[in-house]
Amino acid sequence: MWWKFLLRVVILAAIILALAHVLPGLDVPNFPDALLFALVVALLNAFIAPILIVISFPITVMTVGLFAVLINIFLFWVASLVSYGVHITNFWGAFWGGIIVAFSSFILNHWLSGLGSGPRPPRNEDS
Repeated sequence: MWWKFLLRVVILAAIILALAHVLPGLDVPNFPDALLFALVVALLNAFIAPILIVISFPITVMTVGLFAVLINIFLFWVASLVSYGVHITNFWGAFWGGIIVAFSSFILNHWLSGLGSGPRPPRNEDS
């Protein structure tokens, strides 16, 4: 279980470092800073995001889920304030970075949920 979390953080760090080369407004100088930033993003998404989603559930329903996107962008920005070395200089860096990292996390969670579960036993078709 821990290896999946660590693998997710390392892959997110690589994605964040690649985003820094493409997105204006997102400055990540090196991989260790991206790794620390990805760890902070993962921890915020694990512990703070569920609380914010529950608190803001009525607003999220009224906006048909768009407020959940704002929560992701906000947590991405907060992670840049907490971690050393990563700087977000404008709204669009936080917006696109938060959107792409949230989408990447969704894909990684789906992919990693199938890893390590082992082979499935054969089905008994006789009954």
